[in-house]
Amino acid sequence: MKYVESSSCDVYFNLALEEYIFTNFKDDTYFMLWKNDNSIVLGKHQNVFEEINIKAVEQKGIKVARRITGGGTVFHDRGNLNYSVMTNYDKNKFVNYDDFIIPVIKALNEIGVKAEKRRTSDIAIDGKKISGSAQTIKGDRALHHGTLLFDANLSMLHDLLKTTEGKIESKSVKSVRSVVTNIKEHICNSDMTIDEFQKTLLNTLYSDGIEKIKLTEKQLAEVNYLVENKYSQWDWNYGNSPIFSFEKENDISDLNISLNIKLQINKGIIGNCVITCDKLTFNDLENVIINTRYSYNEVVKKLKEVESLHSIKNINIKELADCFF
Repeated sequence: MKYVESSSCDVYFNLALEEYIFTNFKDDTYFMLWKNDNSIVLGKHQNVFEEINIKAVEQKGIKVARRITGGGTVFHDRGNLNYSVMTNYDKNKFVNYDDFIIPVIKALNEIGVKAEKRRTSDIAIDGKKISGSAQTIKGDRALHHGTLLFDANLSMLHDLLKTTEGKIESKSVKSVRSVVTNIKEHICNSDMTIDEFQKTLLNTLYSDGIEKIKLTEKQLAEVNYLVENKYSQWDWNYGNSPIFSFEKENDISDLNISLNIKLQINKGIIGNCVITCDKLTFNDLENVIINTRYSYNEVVKKLKEVESLHSIKNINIKELADCFF
């Protein structure tokens, strides 16, 4: 058993580091603990536009990342501790979540947290979720990772993961919404910091000690290559969302009109746009919106570029942009 501790709080770097170790370090079982700055991490097969509040995420400058495992969307901040286990996989056996989460539950119990398993892959306290986990398999190796809400900003979590007011239809993996709580609210030492919790958890999980390793400069360069060419890329994080349709009824208060907007989005790009209104026509706007990234900032930018169009010259641009999300 070997331990890798990331000193970075960049979500793209940490996901790249995890994948690099999973893919290249096969001589032993590897364990990671890591924290991220404010960010959202979604499952490999999810539709990001269905899972997050696009407008709020972009306005707050929150990084959005797609991982290589399945499962649902989660919010990360420095009050959330993430763990990863990469180990050999016997193709003749089923990879059981219990093999990974039960040791974490036992460790939490030992440090005074009354945690218990909930559903297949969650950990909860009094029925409230503190941890979700996901897995993937590659060759003869398995990756299991999970979150541990220690002192996370739960208000921001709810705001950023708020679903859209419009109707979305897609064949994507949906997140299961859960009532959550922070571990710090249930631990005896209420003054414990997340760094102290991290050390305590590690020492409890591996009371006999664990070998700590550091990557070489060459290995770190390869991790950073993954960051630049995969994890930080819009095509990976947004463009990998499955094709979907969006529909929303909207009121424009200044003109006392109602709009119905229908969009088809493929690989994160608006491929078709139909806007209907009982008083005005928007054919000129429909043609402009097509081939735009389905991004709040991009739509606002596009509308500002064409705000002299006859159909929208009397409409507040930001109010109109809200109609698309």
